[in-house]
Amino acid sequence: MQRGRRRAFFGWISVLVAASLIGMYGCGRKAPPVPPRRAPLPPVTGLIGRLEGDVVTLTWRRDPAAGATRGYIVLRAQTSAANPPCAGCPLIFQTAGELSGDRGAETIEFSESVLPGFIYTYKVQPVGSAGDRGQDSNRVIIDRSAEN
Repeated sequence: MQRGRRRAFFGWISVLVAASLIGMYGCGRKAPPVPPRRAPLPPVTGLIGRLEGDVVTLTWRRDPAAGATRGYIVLRAQTSAANPPCAGCPLIFQTAGELSGDRGAETIEFSESVLPGFIYTYKVQPVGSAGDRGQDSNRVIIDRSAEN
């Protein structure tokens, strides 16, 4: 009777070892997980800016093929005319505003007040339905450094 139990015990152990080996080696290629591929968001094109008084208005065209675009993020870098950044140093952009993408509009506008004595650089990024961001638009520079 002891021999029969021992044989059954070792039989189950060998089945478990074989199943774990099959599970380890039979599940496919080992690699880091890769997110599913999405079509890139169309970049914002034709960004222009105008200054009227102390209000900057940015305008750009909405791409008709921008079906996956949920909205836009407007980014601004503000540099002092008295203490400009070094040549070749990157600008530090901060979020100036977020806009939803009105699917019926051909053009989109963003406005904000700016202070004199600074140079402002703007760019816009499209935002997808999952919160992903597209490429930067062209940059617009608003120079109020000569005004005090």
